[in-house]
Amino acid sequence: MTAGARVVPSRRPRPARIAGFAALLVAVSWSLGTFSAWPWTATAPGEAVLRVSLRHVTGFSGAVQLSTPEEIAKLPPHMRPKDATLPATGRRADATLTVAIDGTRALERLYRPTGLRHDGPIYAYEEVAMTLGRHAVTVRLADSGPGAREWSLTREIEFKTGSAPLLEYSMGPGWQAEPAR
Repeated sequence: MTAGARVVPSRRPRPARIAGFAALLVAVSWSLGTFSAWPWTATAPGEAVLRVSLRHVTGFSGAVQLSTPEEIAKLPPHMRPKDATLPATGRRADATLTVAIDGTRALERLYRPTGLRHDGPIYAYEEVAMTLGRHAVTVRLADSGPGAREWSLTREIEFKTGSAPLLEYSMGPGWQAEPAR
């Protein structure tokens, strides 16, 4: 070795650093094992939940109409409207979800369309705490604004301990009821 030559430091970690890492690994593993064995239930004993889920595309409320054939011709072929009399873009209308249990309103919410310009679909997921027994459940989804539409479903549902039946709305089939699990 010559004078002034640099010695490359060792890249091997010190024993204290290895011991600290091992202690951290043991602590994390122990806490994960402890919490994985912790009992957790989705619904408390003696209770039930009604789940309501929806994905809905409302009509346009502040519509922008492409009025001239020249405007439509400027668009790429895949973006041209199939029916030029319908609005092409704009802000979509809000929608209201109402849930009634045995004729009493349990939930009423207003949802706004997603997206920066409020031109996307509406997504919602709600849970309503229920008492045990058989109940008449009515769900109603209503658009607001011009040409408002409405979809509703009334169903007798048996709520048992820990049950969580799902009422789901999607375009096309409308409201569908999934049995309780």
